[in-house]
Amino acid sequence: MALNPVDLEVLNTAFGMSSAANEPLNPDVVRSKLGGINEDDFYVSLEIMEGDGLIATSRKITRRPSNFWVTSQGVVKLLDENGQRSVIQAAVEKAIVAKPNSTLSDIAGTVAQSPLIVAAIIETLEGQGEINVQRGLGVEPRISGVHATLRRRVQEAGQ
Repeated sequence: MALNPVDLEVLNTAFGMSSAANEPLNPDVVRSKLGGINEDDFYVSLEIMEGDGLIATSRKITRRPSNFWVTSQGVVKLLDENGQRSVIQAAVEKAIVAKPNSTLSDIAGTVAQSPLIVAAIIETLEGQGEINVQRGLGVEPRISGVHATLRRRVQEAGQ
């Protein structure tokens, strides 16, 4: 599914304001950065993107979310929409294979991408069963295993 122009602008703006995965964003602050999008269109966009898993929201008692954040799926979708995913994912994969015990920060530094982007790619690779990730409270994710299919793909890409 392709994003419509309003959804794409909202997602791009929210992504630009995010420095880390699951960082809560205030909808009013995000909406203030969007010039020509009215309030109703903004909240309809959030509702649609939440249904598609591109953002997640926290609701209190109100009808509208008090905060929202861009999910890993939303970051990957935005990278796809902007034609950047394949290049960035290839760089992340190469960094992981070169140093299989890397942390999220190690990989982000190696590929010169934000931790938000690298976290989304790592979550995607983990979901596809190509890597194992060790997570713990208060520590950043660390690659704990790289499967043979990923090692082969990186090797073949380097030839």
